[in-house]
Amino acid sequence: MQSFSFDGLAHLYDETRTVDPACLGAALDFLAERFPPARYSRALEPGIGTGRIAIPLAQRGYQVTGIDVSDQMLSVLAERLAQARPPLRVAFQKGDVTDLPFADATFDMVLAVHLFYFVADWRRAADEIARVVRPGGVIVLMHTGTGAEVPGLNERYKQLCAELGCPIRPVGASSTNEVIERYARQGLGAERIGGAWQWTARIRLDEALGYMRARAYAFTAVASDDVHEAAMRALDEGTKSEYGTLSATIEVPKGIRFALIPVP
Repeated sequence: MQSFSFDGLAHLYDETRTVDPACLGAALDFLAERFPPARYSRALEPGIGTGRIAIPLAQRGYQVTGIDVSDQMLSVLAERLAQARPPLRVAFQKGDVTDLPFADATFDMVLAVHLFYFVADWRRAADEIARVVRPGGVIVLMHTGTGAEVPGLNERYKQLCAELGCPIRPVGASSTNEVIERYARQGLGAERIGGAWQWTARIRLDEALGYMRARAYAFTAVASDDVHEAAMRALDEGTKSEYGTLSATIEVPKGIRFALIPVP
């Protein structure tokens, strides 16, 4: 496997990736209007996870196929699909995006949500995705915000780990821009869309720190237990000193954005 697995985090995944429901609904409605299911019915989501995007896509009329490296994430997805009424057209299997088990030009649309950050060989993954999209289809890169994360705490944690001798390096692509630039070198242009689906999240510091302590994010899975605990102790102390209490609630701007990459 060439991709980071969220096995062990399935029970926390969705609550740490919260999205404003109205904004998510409007963003997916935009996608369905721009790429109607009648013409782009066959959709692939590599890294389908628990189905937090695939399920509402299927509810809009798409026939969704998904792959994921995590058995536990797929188990949660299976439970959700078993409870869906009416049944949804979502199929899935275990697999890695760097070696997609599909023929060329199989899909009308591929939707990648926060995917390339967790794939070591992300360039190969990008090429595999382009391979399975039919001419006239589209690759959609989707960013749904940072969920329950407080970016400033994340950066301080990484700094503390580096000071403790364990620098946190990216697993895969460092940004969506890297992926867009790779496709651009292959003659595939990107249309960036954002700004319409924004909200402000109110996040309690102790909850944000609790998720980090539980290693709910990929960057917190790198350090040894000793380094992780030392970094969290220092982060707790520094945050309490800055805000006066860990029960403080802070406002964090969030937003959904797309990069749309047509395949000629």
